[in-house]
Amino acid sequence: MIKKLSSRSLRMTVMGLALAGLGACAFSDILEVRNPDELNEDLLQDEALIDVLVSSVKGDFDEAFDDPFIWRGSMFTDESLTGINWEQTARLNQRIVQYDEGDADLMFTELSAALQQGDSVAGRLRTLLASPNTDARFARTLAYAGYSYILMADAMCEATVAVGSEIYQPLQLYQFAVDRFTEALTVATAANDDDLVDLVRVGLTRAHLNLGNMAEVITIADQVTGNFQYFADYTSENPSVYNVLESRTVGVNHSLGVHPKFVAGGVFGTQNLDAVLTDPRIQHNPKWRLGHNQLTPLYTPYASLMMSNYNGQDIASGGSPARIERGSSIAFASQLEALHNRYEALGDDPATLAFVNTRRAVGNQTALVGVSGAALIDELRDQRGKDLFLAGYRLGDLRRWLRGGQDLFPSGTHVNAQWGDYGTATCFPLPLEEYEGNPNINLPG
Repeated sequence: MIKKLSSRSLRMTVMGLALAGLGACAFSDILEVRNPDELNEDLLQDEALIDVLVSSVKGDFDEAFDDPFIWRGSMFTDESLTGINWEQTARLNQRIVQYDEGDADLMFTELSAALQQGDSVAGRLRTLLASPNTDARFARTLAYAGYSYILMADAMCEATVAVGSEIYQPLQLYQFAVDRFTEALTVATAANDDDLVDLVRVGLTRAHLNLGNMAEVITIADQVTGNFQYFADYTSENPSVYNVLESRTVGVNHSLGVHPKFVAGGVFGTQNLDAVLTDPRIQHNPKWRLGHNQLTPLYTPYASLMMSNYNGQDIASGGSPARIERGSSIAFASQLEALHNRYEALGDDPATLAFVNTRRAVGNQTALVGVSGAALIDELRDQRGKDLFLAGYRLGDLRRWLRGGQDLFPSGTHVNAQWGDYGTATCFPLPLEEYEGNPNINLPG
């Protein structure tokens, strides 16, 4: 059987094979593979490649996380605006996404690569590792597989897995994440790896929240270590692992701006917003500029709270917020997220108001008194949006709230009035390429 690997995984695997010196399989033989994008799966059944395989799982996840998941996912919501001068990208920013265009294909393909790599390597480690049930590498691989299922459930309307015949709905995908996290928690605990235990616990709170298992969310969130964060890693030293968001915020052709929902003071279109840029979590250029399409007003965002180089400074106080950099890593799991999941699960409660006020204090906002009911839940969601801004949460959040009966997707006339009104899409459809390439499914209709 031949298994196709992503470009990053292929590079890492070939490097590992070269370093391992696999007996009769010389490095020159690998270079003579007829299709350089494919490697015989049997070559990966070697204990010397364990660390390479585990690293490839992380590499595929990180690669998919900044783009397409964050960048394209954010412009599908009320988080960011696009200045790209491509018609299909403009449609994506209008909540119009078509199954026969590139954005749907890229989203599904990249997330599928991460998901399948996680599952495949986890399966290999069961036999390659001497003691898989106490090995942190096995737990880490299961954890990344779980998070890949979460991203797939957050983004896709429905999905196949590993060229299978069944088309799964988001709630089924979240349950697959729970299954992998549950095993990962047992292994990480046995391995005495506290960071992995917290990584898995946060993932469990997120998956259970989407499944409506509120008691589990509260119980597990309370066990996450204070100030815990776990990052998708990017570096300025290697172009293949730059944070893609950096290139969208610099230069004449910059193309990423803050949506009106998160513009300081709620006064989109106004120049010189220095005085109202008081919340350090949502800092952006106080003046909008035109970017790649010379049409969309773009308030360029600075590094958000979940980015590794966030410095907590705000412009209104004379500070200099950090810019998004090529090496800005992004936390995809944190105690702060677990707390948000906890209080969303708890709902209308005085403890929820107390949590909201701690987050308002971070944003230099005054405390709320006597707020409850729908107003409290709205404020909790608002604080969640600011705490987790541009870090891969918004699309999944809006879809979860929609399943609960509240539609918070942007609607009405787009910022660029000549584009017309927003569409009604809330997720990425299974792409044409999957229907054409997967012999087990047929085009609908």
